[in-house]
Amino acid sequence: MKTTTTFSPKRLVMIITMTVFSFSSMTTAFFLMGIKAFPYFIGAALFYFIPYAIIIAEFTGVYKNHIGGLYQWLAEHLSEKVAFIAAFLWYCSYFIWMISLFMKLWIPSSILLFGQDLTKKSSSLPYFSTPVLIGLLSILAVLVTLFFVSKGFKGIASVLYLSGVLMSILILVSLGSNLWLWLNHQGAILPNLTSSFKGGQTNSSSGQTLIEQFAFLIFAITAFGGLDTIASLVDKTGKQKTRFPKLLILSSILVVTCYFLGILLWSGSTDLASLKENSSIHLGNLMYELMENLGISVGHSLALSPIQTQGLSQLFIRFTALTLLLSYISLLSTIFYLPIRTLVEGTPKHYWHPRLKQKNKHGMPIYALLIQGVLISLFILGISFGSKYVVLLYNQLTLMTNISRAIPYLLVALAYPAFKKKQLEQEPTSALIQSKRNGSLISRSVIISITLAIGFQLYQPISQGDYLQSLTLLVGPLLFALIGYLLYQRFHKKNRKHYVDA
Repeated sequence: MKTTTTFSPKRLVMIITMTVFSFSSMTTAFFLMGIKAFPYFIGAALFYFIPYAIIIAEFTGVYKNHIGGLYQWLAEHLSEKVAFIAAFLWYCSYFIWMISLFMKLWIPSSILLFGQDLTKKSSSLPYFSTPVLIGLLSILAVLVTLFFVSKGFKGIASVLYLSGVLMSILILVSLGSNLWLWLNHQGAILPNLTSSFKGGQTNSSSGQTLIEQFAFLIFAITAFGGLDTIASLVDKTGKQKTRFPKLLILSSILVVTCYFLGILLWSGSTDLASLKENSSIHLGNLMYELMENLGISVGHSLALSPIQTQGLSQLFIRFTALTLLLSYISLLSTIFYLPIRTLVEGTPKHYWHPRLKQKNKHGMPIYALLIQGVLISLFILGISFGSKYVVLLYNQLTLMTNISRAIPYLLVALAYPAFKKKQLEQEPTSALIQSKRNGSLISRSVIISITLAIGFQLYQPISQGDYLQSLTLLVGPLLFALIGYLLYQRFHKKNRKHYVDA
């Protein structure tokens, strides 16, 4: 059974770019900081994203035929124990995130169908409260995702492509509409840019605290997330395996460009100060409100009737909801498969029961996927029907994964100098970075960026007197690492016993 998919270079670049780029992160950056977001995004791009993209590109270039991904990279350049614990941390963070995403699916679905978010309103159905209804629908979504993913990678690739196409159209529509407003309201550009430069503050002298500045820097770093997931696809890209590293670098540059163009064009066409004065706008509905206002502004500039203008704004809102819904579906399809594939198929054979590694006719580890689906459904069931203590437990688990997800990236950067030394000795012609010194500089840049991000995440709750949250953030990776360590010890004890018995 064929398990790879033929991607053209253009299609692969679009999929990588649109997987990493976040439209909601771009609109949030504009709303929170305006043009003042530029230095933070420049810093995040120069010291974290581009160096990390180079590291990932080099690892995928060498391990293009391996399915182990992150585990394989760390096992060969740090140790097998560290690699397994890191892969387990990575998987746990995605597992918790999947629960959240399945329950968030119904926000864009509601907006697409009804033009508003009904998930915050009371249910009109007897015996079914809104949380229970969302929970049951989310479990149905888990079952549909399990069925879809079990049919093979080709379907996942198709959804990734379709999601990328819709996100590309959404970006072009938003950038094109904003550019249209620039051309037709040139007198408003400078005042809007000035308002954006002040971050939408009516008092230009009011500055930000150091904590607020660091908070946004961390946000800028997280806006560039997703490379690790897409890099795990390298062995599935058919003829493009050898070109994948360079396409990854090109995609990274396009991601940075999209963020900068988006923030700049929104800043010139929208009065940020007036936007912030609207009390009905918050980060939860920001993206839809911006697109609605954009549709109304374009309608007015085209001299459309009130009904036509309202129709255009609704079209913008519904298309944004459709794009976000498909983005969620493609993301869920991808992370439902790739992390567990790395953890189960990418690790040595003796780690797991043979049944977990067993594949169906489509080349998918069906039993591992089934167990994962059942566990996610049980979590959703507990959150929907459980008491406030179950919800509190889930919220604490979500906090625990914040740092857990960053630690594997830190370890990949730590492994890079050893990888670079080995690469320059054995395959110098394939290296993007041709010196160990430059490799070490890139590694340190990423390590410092991630360490600052982790340190601030721990410090911010303490600065606000929330010691429990800071403790939860710290306990999370320690707890997951301990479980990973105990599993690793069990696997090796079982393996040693097998060899003694033999």
